[in-house]
Amino acid sequence: MELEKMPFDLGYDLDEALKREEICRDDFKALRNPPIEGAPTDMTDKQLACFLNACNKNIDQTRKVIKIYYAARRDAPELFNDTDPLSPKIRQCFENQDYFILPTTPAGYSVVYHRLNNPKASNYNFDEAVKTYFMLLDSCIYSEGPRPGLICLFDMSNVGLSHLLRVKISTVRKFFHYLQDGLPAKLKAIHVLNAVSFFDKVLYMIKPFMHAEILKMLFLYTSNANLDKFYEEWIPRECLPSDYGGHLKSVAELHKEHIKTFESLRPYYLAEERQRNGKCSLIEETNAKMKSLEID
Repeated sequence: MELEKMPFDLGYDLDEALKREEICRDDFKALRNPPIEGAPTDMTDKQLACFLNACNKNIDQTRKVIKIYYAARRDAPELFNDTDPLSPKIRQCFENQDYFILPTTPAGYSVVYHRLNNPKASNYNFDEAVKTYFMLLDSCIYSEGPRPGLICLFDMSNVGLSHLLRVKISTVRKFFHYLQDGLPAKLKAIHVLNAVSFFDKVLYMIKPFMHAEILKMLFLYTSNANLDKFYEEWIPRECLPSDYGGHLKSVAELHKEHIKTFESLRPYYLAEERQRNGKCSLIEETNAKMKSLEID
């Protein structure tokens, strides 16, 4: 079977997730009828379960978030299309930045990690970096499915002022719109390790696009910060790379392993884009055809 024609679905165990997160299968019917405008007609149970859980099983809110999810992806092709992990632009991100998933925390939270491993700003393409980060989030949802929460862990140790010159405000807006309003996961916290001395300038750029509740989820740690509370309340040492006093492999080793995960998910990325970009029928297209038939 050709990669671009492989069927689309997530990889996690649906039955286990439904039981763990107490998700009712009957709610899938309520999400499919009536259809959601702008969403593919062939959304799978695994997809719907992630959205339901993210919205605390509220059907109306879930329908709203699904609509936002597809609109956000449709309106920002520069951040969501061309996600082939073998493409030169994505490979360039893999070479200069670290991306991987950490083990779930004792509280059951998923954790995604990101860091620049090359301090040269000339090697940093902001749009491509955001796209690859969204691919990381997708890989997490693909493998872990519905969870009680998601933690985003960043390390700013290689970020300089020159990187800020490459940041596009329009992309920052789209990033936070998707992360806050359209993500099929419960965002619990954003932890920033080795926060730079000029983080006030970073905050000046991003704060206008952050909801008040998201700002409350933001935790900053300087390079000499005591991480004992972080270990105790959020991510224990057994779930962290050795670079941060953890018991896992180094950041470099974990990133190298996750590149293989990205590559193994190539059929998924291609199929997801195919499903989303009109290769499968959309509700609005179906409605348009219905109206055309009525006119005829």
